[in-house]
Amino acid sequence: MPRTRVDPVLTAIVEAATRGTGASHGLLLRIEGRVMRVAASAGALGWDVVGEPISAGEGVAGYVAASGQPLVLSAESADPRLGEGTASLLGHNPSSVLAVPVDGDSRIVGVLELIDPDDGLFDVADTEQAMLHAAVASAALTDDRLGALADVPEPAELAAELRRLADADPGRYATVATIIEALVR
Repeated sequence: MPRTRVDPVLTAIVEAATRGTGASHGLLLRIEGRVMRVAASAGALGWDVVGEPISAGEGVAGYVAASGQPLVLSAESADPRLGEGTASLLGHNPSSVLAVPVDGDSRIVGVLELIDPDDGLFDVADTEQAMLHAAVASAALTDDRLGALADVPEPAELAAELRRLADADPGRYATVATIIEALVR
């Protein structure tokens, strides 16, 4: 199965939100009809979850996508939404979740979800910070010019293409292809 490309802009947004709130995990979910798909992740989850689908009606993120309102939950609330949705990606129920809507021009286009802060609970300042990051994520998810970054080739693909060009015109591309191949290894 081909690997889903990691978008550097979306990843940077989620990494900033995760660091800023002290979360151990962060996810940006893009709404695609009845499914939300992980568009970017940060923290302990890593990039392996990018592209994974989650039902748009499940869990904390599902509630935020449907309501358009931020939501903070902790394990003390015994809310069943903590064990649904993105919890399947974690492999356990989180102790605390903060999710905020990513609002497009006329609809919710995604959800920024932050999980398990270092100090145990998210607060109002974390929610405000997450909302700021969600506003930036909105621009990145809805701006077609930024979407072109997803089409940037992987280093190995770039090296292969440069090798092909080097075979056709050795003097022009051979050195660049050799350098990129060395970096990929």
